Amino acid sequence: MKNKLLIGGILGAVLLVIMGAIMMSYNAQQHKQELNQSSLATDTRGHCGEKYLMVGNDECVLNPEFIEPNTIIIYDVTENSGTRLSIAPHYVVMDLRDGDTVTFVNDGLTTVNILDNSKGLWRFDNVKPSSQRTLVINSTGFYAFLVQNSIQGESGEIVALSEDTNSLPVKTRAKMAQTIVVSDFGKEVGLIGVGSGGAEPGITIVIDEKFQDKHDDTEKFYYEKYRKMIPFDVPITIEFGGPVVLQTGGGENEN
Repeated sequence: MKNKLLIGGILGAVLLVIMGAIMMSYNAQQHKQELNQSSLATDTRGHCGEKYLMVGNDECVLNPEFIEPNTIIIYDVTENSGTRLSIAPHYVVMDLRDGDTVTFVNDGLTTVNILDNSKGLWRFDNVKPSSQRTLVINSTGFYAFLVQNSIQGESGEIVALSEDTNSLPVKTRAKMAQTIVVSDFGKEVGLIGVGSGGAEPGITIVIDEKFQDKHDDTEKFYYEKYRKMIPFDVPITIEFGGPVVLQTGGGENEN
């Protein structure tokens, strides 16, 4: 009888050890899965909030998917050096046939002024946090604006299209085309520069020279690409060059 009890006790202890090992393995797997999920969330969002994307050197910008059309969000970006004013998007391209208003929403922490940065024809003063202002655009064209608080400012541009766009001066159309192309920076592989207002009318688009051999006629390829992107007539010049590299130190001083 004693032997049976002893054997039963040993078997019970063995079962407890096995069950404990199974539970430890299960808990370890659960913990590993939780860590993997946590790591995935960190890799996806980093230190940015749910509605933000990380770009460049750990800069958080609003995800365009969360911004209504023809709407500009004013918000604050917190960095190691402090908090700064920002806006998203910086460039708005709109068609007056679909709507003639642009809404500025102050989701930041400070009161701001919003003003015409080209002709000085309009301004909204003392736009407090959690409030908004609506700009009505009556004419086709190019509009520059500035958002500023007591310390900082952020500039942006609005392109208003209509059936009358081609009747505008080529200089105005060139500015509008430049804004349309610049708004695609970061999306278009190979694009490193765009400018207007030079000796030649229209815009000059600069493509990274390392893409020059990607197509049989690369200049024609990029010309047609941006010709389709810009929904009006404007002279387009395609050039190839290298990214600008800043050099610091090591040089000789000129007398």
